[in-house]
Amino acid sequence: MKKIFLFIAFLWISLVSFAQDGVNFEHLSFREALDKAKSEQKYVFMDCYTSWCGPCKNMTQNVFPQKKAGDYFNPKFICVKYDMEKGEGPELGKRFEVRAYPTFLVLDAEGRLLHKVIGSYSVDEIIERIEESFDEEKAYGSLKAKYESGNREQVFMVKYLKMLIRYYDPAMEAVAAELINTLSDKEKVEEAYWFVFSNPKLTPEGSANEAWLLKNHKRFNKTVGKEKVEQELDKRYTEKLLKVLSQKEKIWTEKQLTALGREIAALKLNTNEELQAYVTVAKTALKKGVEELISVCETEFPKFKTKEIPYIQFCDRIVAEASPADRARYIALGEKLYAQAKDEPAKNTFKFVLEYLKHHNKQN
Repeated sequence: MKKIFLFIAFLWISLVSFAQDGVNFEHLSFREALDKAKSEQKYVFMDCYTSWCGPCKNMTQNVFPQKKAGDYFNPKFICVKYDMEKGEGPELGKRFEVRAYPTFLVLDAEGRLLHKVIGSYSVDEIIERIEESFDEEKAYGSLKAKYESGNREQVFMVKYLKMLIRYYDPAMEAVAAELINTLSDKEKVEEAYWFVFSNPKLTPEGSANEAWLLKNHKRFNKTVGKEKVEQELDKRYTEKLLKVLSQKEKIWTEKQLTALGREIAALKLNTNEELQAYVTVAKTALKKGVEELISVCETEFPKFKTKEIPYIQFCDRIVAEASPADRARYIALGEKLYAQAKDEPAKNTFKFVLEYLKHHNKQN
């Protein structure tokens, strides 16, 4: 009994010591934190979190209590944390444009933003990222100030734009457009700018950037590599065709689908057969009855790399329009595709959808 008591006491002391050695987060208002930072000649480190954020909890429970974290943060910073949904949190979140959690802010004693870091990291990683606050070539505040003061050098613009992407800053779209407009056609296909054309936020469907990418994709083959370019084009057309199948954004006509198929064929992608299978299914869904749709799905779905998402698209229609026998055919197709699925998320999706279909087939 005595040994057990000593073990528990040792464990408790170790846990308390672990917590005390870590980052010292103080219960201060924002104004108090700035005043204390000023009086102690320190910076402010602010943890912006929410109660439901899993990565936030990981940092709180596993990273900040470490001695290495305490040794780094405590001498340099007044450390505070605010729930972004309570108290001062919403106002601070708006002021410092906090859009994701956790977000960590480094401020000077006047409340000026020096740097921000988003996400969950190991202790070494978070220290490395916070150290960027004191490097004017990496710090968020420094780069933003240079941009606002008029720096438009291409090398700087690339660096600034990548930082905006990293922080989910909506200003990235305007900055990307500004950057691309300064480039010649020869410069646009350089590998240094591929990150713009391969980013769906900066080169969205139907944009001038996408039109330029599609028209000049062969030129990118030489600078970026054919495989990487084809992967990007395949991803774009697959996403577009999945939207076509869902019919949520707009209703496509047969003429438009035929034109889309020709557009894809002209690119001569290695995945042309798969993409044309999407077009075939979309045309059938548009014109034919549910019995023929199931027949085409049986032929074309096995050609898709990702099978569970197309399969889901027609579930409600199958339930509403198909006979019990045709529902059974669609269920059998789903079970076949489930057996071919290689990852757990895909298998789980098929399980859920198949249960839904079987439930409705029993009721009818």
